[in-house]
Amino acid sequence: MSITDRQRLKLLRTLETVIGPEDAGTLMDHLPPVTWANVATVDHVSSVGHQTATALRGEMQVLSTQLRSEMNQLGTELRTEMNELGTELRSEMNEFGIQLRSEIDQHGSRLEATIERGFRRQILALVTLGTAWFAIATTILQLAK
Repeated sequence: MSITDRQRLKLLRTLETVIGPEDAGTLMDHLPPVTWANVATVDHVSSVGHQTATALRGEMQVLSTQLRSEMNQLGTELRTEMNELGTELRSEMNEFGIQLRSEIDQHGSRLEATIERGFRRQILALVTLGTAWFAIATTILQLAK
């Protein structure tokens, strides 16, 4: 049975007349504001604490599992992206190598053509010089006869 505020006030007035207002106030301060059935016991608090700890452990385990799963997923995504970037990089480097070889071949061909023209000029000059010397030598020999 719960006590109403009216009953508590009546008790306070009675106590004030019997033991005095100060002692009545002290005594009333020590009475619970609710019935004794509603007051928490040590066992009740301990049980609630245990239930809370168990629930927290369960939640932490769920969160831990979710976190591991998400980290694994991120790791997989990262590895996939890194593989894709590696493939792109190798492809671009291969293209650059092909382009570089092509440019070297072009420059090499031009260089070969330039060297060939130079050799031809030198050979022509040597042939011309040789012919001139031959003509001079022949002329000298004919004049000497």
